[in-house]
Amino acid sequence: MLLSLLLWACDSDVSIIKRIEETGQSTGVGEPGEPVGIAPQPSTEQDTEQDTEQARSGITGLATMYLRQIACPACMGESQELTVTFDAVFHQPISDSWNGWMLQDGQCTEQLYQTTPSTVPIQVGQILQVVGPNHQFEAYSTGAGIYTSQNIWESHLQRNADYMVQTDEGSFNFTTIEGFDYIEPYTMLWVDPSYAFDAAVRRSGFTITWSPTRQTSRMMVTLGVYSQDGSALLGQVSCFGPDNGALFVPSQYLNYPTWSLVAIHIERFETDIVETDVNNSYMETLQIWEVVGTGHIE
Repeated sequence: MLLSLLLWACDSDVSIIKRIEETGQSTGVGEPGEPVGIAPQPSTEQDTEQDTEQARSGITGLATMYLRQIACPACMGESQELTVTFDAVFHQPISDSWNGWMLQDGQCTEQLYQTTPSTVPIQVGQILQVVGPNHQFEAYSTGAGIYTSQNIWESHLQRNADYMVQTDEGSFNFTTIEGFDYIEPYTMLWVDPSYAFDAAVRRSGFTITWSPTRQTSRMMVTLGVYSQDGSALLGQVSCFGPDNGALFVPSQYLNYPTWSLVAIHIERFETDIVETDVNNSYMETLQIWEVVGTGHIE
Protein backbone atom coordinates (compact mmCIF):
# COMPACT_ATOMS: atom_id res chain seq x y z
CA MET A 1 0.00 0.00 0.00
CA LEU A 2 1.12 3.46 -0.67
CA LEU A 3 1.81 5.39 2.48
CA SER A 4 0.41 8.74 1.37
CA LEU A 5 0.29 12.19 2.92
CA LEU A 6 -2.78 14.19 1.95
CA LEU A 7 -3.09 17.95 2.39
CA TRP A 8 -6.05 20.13 3.17
CA ALA A 9 -6.38 23.94 2.89
CA CYS A 10 -9.01 25.49 5.17
CA ASP A 11 -10.06 28.97 4.05
CA SER A 12 -7.07 31.25 4.72
CA ASP A 13 -5.54 28.88 7.30
CA VAL A 14 -3.07 26.21 6.32
CA SER A 15 -3.66 22.71 7.64
CA ILE A 16 -2.25 19.35 6.63
CA ILE A 17 -3.24 15.81 7.42
CA LYS A 18 -1.70 12.38 7.02
CA ARG A 19 -3.73 9.36 6.01
CA ILE A 20 -2.51 5.81 5.71
CA GLU A 21 -4.18 4.16 2.76
CA GLU A 22 -5.20 0.64 3.51
CA THR A 23 -2.42 0.49 1.27
CA GLY A 24 7.90 -25.18 16.65
CA GLN A 25 8.07 -28.08 18.58
CA SER A 26 6.34 -31.33 17.65
CA THR A 27 4.55 -33.18 20.42
CA GLY A 28 4.55 -36.94 20.18
CA VAL A 29 1.78 -39.31 21.19
CA GLY A 30 2.46 -40.94 24.53
CA GLU A 31 3.19 -44.68 24.48
CA PRO A 32 3.06 -47.10 27.42
CA GLY A 33 6.40 -47.97 28.97
CA GLU A 34 8.18 -51.06 27.65
CA PRO A 35 8.73 -54.09 29.94
CA VAL A 36 12.28 -54.53 31.14
CA GLY A 37 14.43 -56.49 28.73
CA ILE A 38 12.24 -55.88 25.70
CA ALA A 39 13.57 -53.42 23.13
CA PRO A 40 11.22 -50.49 22.22
CA GLN A 41 9.41 -50.87 18.94
CA PRO A 42 10.17 -48.35 16.18
CA SER A 43 7.66 -45.56 15.59
CA THR A 44 4.89 -46.42 13.19
CA GLU A 45 3.89 -44.37 10.17
CA GLN A 46 0.75 -43.33 12.06
CA ASP A 47 2.90 -41.93 14.92
CA THR A 48 4.92 -39.91 12.42
CA GLU A 49 1.79 -38.49 10.82
CA GLN A 50 0.39 -37.49 14.23
CA ASP A 51 3.66 -35.76 15.15
CA THR A 52 3.58 -33.84 11.88
CA GLU A 53 -0.03 -32.78 12.42
CA GLN A 54 0.84 -31.35 15.84
CA ALA A 55 3.93 -29.40 14.75
CA ARG A 56 3.43 -25.64 15.05
CA SER A 57 3.99 -23.82 11.75
CA GLY A 58 2.92 -20.88 9.58
CA ILE A 59 1.76 -17.33 10.25
CA THR A 60 -1.97 -17.15 10.97
CA GLY A 61 -2.41 -13.39 11.43
CA LEU A 62 -1.19 -9.96 12.46
CA ALA A 63 -2.06 -7.95 15.58
CA THR A 64 -1.23 -4.23 15.65
CA MET A 65 -1.31 -1.81 18.59
CA TYR A 66 -0.95 1.76 17.36
CA LEU A 67 -0.64 5.05 19.23
CA ARG A 68 -0.50 8.35 17.33
CA GLN A 69 0.11 11.71 19.00
CA ILE A 70 -0.28 14.92 16.96
CA ALA A 71 1.44 17.97 18.39
CA CYS A 72 -0.84 20.45 16.58
CA PRO A 73 -4.14 18.76 15.63
CA ALA A 74 -5.52 21.95 14.07
CA CYS A 75 -2.47 22.08 11.78
CA MET A 76 -3.32 18.60 10.51
CA GLY A 77 -7.07 19.04 10.17
CA GLU A 78 -7.59 16.68 13.12
CA SER A 79 -9.79 17.02 16.19
CA GLN A 80 -7.87 14.69 18.51
CA GLU A 81 -4.33 14.95 19.79
CA LEU A 82 -4.09 11.29 20.83
CA THR A 83 -5.45 8.17 19.14
CA VAL A 84 -4.97 4.56 20.28
CA THR A 85 -6.22 1.64 18.17
CA PHE A 86 -5.91 -2.14 18.08
CA ASP A 87 -6.38 -4.20 14.92
CA ALA A 88 -6.03 -7.91 14.23
CA VAL A 89 -6.46 -10.10 11.14
CA PHE A 90 -6.69 -13.90 11.10
CA HIS A 91 -6.32 -16.31 8.20
CA GLN A 92 -5.19 -19.78 7.22
CA PRO A 93 -1.45 -20.22 7.94
CA ILE A 94 0.94 -18.73 5.38
CA SER A 95 4.72 -18.62 4.93
CA ASP A 96 4.84 -14.89 4.04
CA SER A 97 5.29 -12.00 6.47
CA TRP A 98 2.99 -9.02 7.05
CA ASN A 99 6.00 -6.89 7.95
CA GLY A 100 8.10 -7.53 4.85
CA TRP A 101 7.43 -4.02 3.46
CA MET A 102 9.85 -2.40 5.92
CA LEU A 103 13.19 -1.25 4.48
CA GLN A 104 16.60 -2.05 5.92
CA ASP A 105 18.23 0.36 8.37
CA GLY A 106 19.89 3.28 6.59
CA GLN A 107 17.59 3.12 3.56
CA CYS A 108 15.18 5.83 2.37
CA THR A 109 12.43 5.85 -0.24
CA GLU A 110 10.14 8.42 -1.81
CA GLN A 111 7.60 5.73 -2.70
CA LEU A 112 6.78 3.61 0.36
CA TYR A 113 4.41 0.74 -0.39
CA GLN A 114 2.94 -1.36 2.40
CA THR A 115 2.35 -4.71 0.76
CA THR A 116 0.06 -7.37 2.20
CA PRO A 117 0.29 -11.14 1.72
CA SER A 118 -2.35 -13.20 -0.03
CA THR A 119 -4.53 -14.90 2.60
CA VAL A 120 -7.70 -16.92 3.21
CA PRO A 121 -9.52 -15.20 6.11
CA ILE A 122 -10.93 -17.12 9.07
CA GLN A 123 -13.31 -16.08 11.85
CA VAL A 124 -12.21 -16.63 15.46
CA GLY A 125 -15.40 -15.35 17.10
CA GLN A 126 -17.33 -12.09 17.19
CA ILE A 127 -15.33 -10.38 19.96
CA LEU A 128 -11.69 -10.52 21.05
CA GLN A 129 -10.79 -9.91 24.69
CA VAL A 130 -7.51 -7.98 25.05
CA VAL A 131 -6.33 -8.20 28.65
CA GLY A 132 -3.44 -6.29 30.23
CA PRO A 133 -2.08 -6.19 33.80
CA ASN A 134 -4.67 -3.65 35.02
CA HIS A 135 -6.96 -2.89 32.08
CA GLN A 136 -8.74 -4.68 29.27
CA PHE A 137 -10.73 -3.81 26.16
CA GLU A 138 -12.59 -5.58 23.37
CA ALA A 139 -12.04 -5.75 19.62
CA TYR A 140 -15.07 -6.42 17.42
CA SER A 141 -15.40 -8.25 14.12
CA THR A 142 -15.65 -5.73 11.26
CA GLY A 143 -15.18 -8.10 8.31
CA ALA A 144 -13.95 -11.53 7.32
CA GLY A 145 -11.15 -12.30 9.78
CA ILE A 146 -10.79 -8.60 10.75
CA TYR A 147 -11.14 -7.25 14.31
CA THR A 148 -10.85 -3.63 15.41
CA SER A 149 -10.97 -1.51 18.55
CA GLN A 150 -11.00 2.24 17.95
CA ASN A 151 -10.58 5.12 20.39
CA ILE A 152 -9.03 3.09 23.19
CA TRP A 153 -8.38 5.17 26.27
CA GLU A 154 -4.73 6.14 26.48
CA SER A 155 -4.68 4.98 30.11
CA HIS A 156 -5.62 1.47 28.93
CA LEU A 157 -2.38 1.21 26.95
CA GLN A 158 0.16 0.29 29.59
CA ARG A 159 3.79 0.73 28.56
CA ASN A 160 6.15 -2.25 28.30
CA ALA A 161 3.36 -4.53 29.49
CA ASP A 162 2.27 -8.04 28.54
CA TYR A 163 -1.19 -8.36 27.01
CA MET A 164 -3.17 -11.51 26.20
CA VAL A 165 -5.61 -11.69 23.28
CA GLN A 166 -8.33 -14.30 23.79
CA THR A 167 -10.36 -15.59 20.83
CA ASP A 168 -12.90 -18.41 20.49
CA GLU A 169 -10.19 -20.50 18.81
CA GLY A 170 -7.26 -19.79 21.13
CA SER A 171 -5.05 -17.02 22.48
CA PHE A 172 -1.69 -15.29 22.05
CA ASN A 173 0.37 -12.66 23.87
CA PHE A 174 2.12 -9.43 22.87
CA THR A 175 4.25 -6.85 24.70
CA THR A 176 3.66 -3.11 24.30
CA ILE A 177 6.34 -0.45 23.88
CA GLU A 178 6.92 3.02 25.34
CA GLY A 179 7.05 6.46 23.76
CA PHE A 180 9.52 9.34 24.01
CA ASP A 181 10.74 11.56 26.83
CA TYR A 182 12.00 14.14 24.35
CA ILE A 183 12.28 14.72 20.61
CA GLU A 184 14.56 17.25 18.91
CA PRO A 185 14.06 19.67 17.28
CA TYR A 186 11.56 20.45 20.04
CA THR A 187 10.06 23.27 17.94
CA MET A 188 8.40 20.61 15.76
CA LEU A 189 6.11 19.96 18.74
CA TRP A 190 4.52 23.43 18.99
CA VAL A 191 0.81 22.94 19.68
CA ASP A 192 -0.46 26.41 18.68
CA PRO A 193 -1.09 26.88 14.93
CA SER A 194 0.27 30.42 15.16
CA TYR A 195 3.68 29.02 16.19
CA ALA A 196 3.61 25.75 14.23
CA PHE A 197 5.89 24.95 11.27
CA ASP A 198 8.78 26.66 13.08
CA ALA A 199 11.25 23.75 13.02
CA ALA A 200 13.85 24.11 10.25
CA VAL A 201 14.24 21.14 7.88
CA ARG A 202 17.43 22.15 6.11
CA ARG A 203 18.06 21.15 2.51
CA SER A 204 21.61 20.18 3.48
CA GLY A 205 20.15 17.33 5.53
CA PHE A 206 17.82 16.86 8.50
CA THR A 207 18.62 15.10 11.79
CA ILE A 208 15.99 14.14 14.34
CA THR A 209 16.94 12.86 17.81
CA TRP A 210 14.97 11.25 20.62
CA SER A 211 15.13 9.51 23.97
CA PRO A 212 14.85 6.91 25.41
CA THR A 213 16.15 4.32 22.96
CA ARG A 214 15.29 0.63 22.68
CA GLN A 215 17.48 -2.20 21.42
CA THR A 216 14.50 -4.24 20.19
CA SER A 217 12.75 -1.45 18.24
CA ARG A 218 13.32 0.28 14.90
CA MET A 219 12.53 3.80 13.70
CA MET A 220 10.97 5.37 10.63
CA VAL A 221 10.94 9.11 9.93
CA THR A 222 8.60 10.35 7.20
CA LEU A 223 8.65 13.92 5.88
CA GLY A 224 5.66 15.10 3.87
CA VAL A 225 6.50 18.34 2.03
CA TYR A 226 3.79 20.78 0.93
CA SER A 227 3.54 24.12 -0.83
CA GLN A 228 3.74 27.26 1.31
CA ASP A 229 -0.01 27.77 1.28
CA GLY A 230 -0.77 24.12 1.95
CA SER A 231 -2.56 23.59 -1.35
CA ALA A 232 -0.32 20.89 -2.88
CA LEU A 233 1.74 17.91 -1.83
CA LEU A 234 5.21 18.35 -3.32
CA GLY A 235 6.71 15.05 -2.23
CA GLN A 236 7.61 12.77 0.65
CA VAL A 237 10.41 10.59 1.95
CA SER A 238 10.57 7.78 4.51
CA CYS A 239 13.86 6.74 6.13
CA PHE A 240 14.48 3.71 8.37
CA GLY A 241 17.08 3.24 11.08
CA PRO A 242 17.87 1.58 14.41
CA ASP A 243 16.33 2.93 17.60
CA ASN A 244 19.64 4.46 18.74
CA GLY A 245 18.59 8.06 19.38
CA ALA A 246 19.22 9.76 16.00
CA LEU A 247 18.19 9.45 12.34
CA PHE A 248 19.48 11.49 9.40
CA VAL A 249 17.52 12.31 6.23
CA PRO A 250 20.04 12.98 3.40
CA SER A 251 20.02 16.19 1.35
CA GLN A 252 19.08 14.49 -1.95
CA TYR A 253 15.54 14.00 -0.58
CA LEU A 254 15.06 17.64 0.53
CA ASN A 255 15.40 19.70 -2.64
CA TYR A 256 12.24 21.80 -2.17
CA PRO A 257 11.55 25.57 -2.18
CA THR A 258 12.31 27.52 0.97
CA TRP A 259 9.40 27.70 3.43
CA SER A 260 7.64 24.70 1.98
CA LEU A 261 5.60 23.23 4.84
CA VAL A 262 6.66 19.89 6.31
CA ALA A 263 4.73 17.29 8.29
CA ILE A 264 7.30 15.42 10.39
CA HIS A 265 6.37 11.87 11.41
CA ILE A 266 8.62 9.94 13.79
CA GLU A 267 7.57 6.33 14.37
CA ARG A 268 8.95 3.71 16.73
CA PHE A 269 7.87 0.22 15.79
CA GLU A 270 8.60 -3.23 17.14
CA THR A 271 7.77 -6.56 15.49
CA ASP A 272 7.56 -10.03 16.98
CA ILE A 273 6.37 -13.54 16.17
CA VAL A 274 4.53 -15.31 19.00
CA GLU A 275 2.98 -18.73 19.44
CA THR A 276 -0.78 -19.19 19.25
CA ASP A 277 -3.08 -22.17 19.47
CA VAL A 278 -5.17 -20.65 16.68
CA ASN A 279 -4.38 -23.11 13.88
CA ASN A 280 -1.48 -24.32 16.09
CA SER A 281 0.69 -21.68 14.43
CA TYR A 282 2.17 -18.20 15.01
CA MET A 283 0.93 -14.59 15.10
CA GLU A 284 2.95 -11.61 13.94
CA THR A 285 2.66 -8.58 16.20
CA LEU A 286 3.40 -4.93 15.45
CA GLN A 287 3.65 -2.13 18.03
CA ILE A 288 3.72 1.45 16.67
CA TRP A 289 4.23 4.71 18.57
CA GLU A 290 4.02 7.74 16.28
CA VAL A 291 4.48 11.46 16.98
CA VAL A 292 3.52 13.99 14.31
CA GLY A 293 5.04 17.48 14.29
CA THR A 294 5.50 20.40 11.91
CA GLY A 295 8.38 22.24 10.21
CA HIS A 296 9.46 24.09 7.10
CA ILE A 297 12.15 23.74 4.44
CA GLU A 298 15.08 26.07 4.92
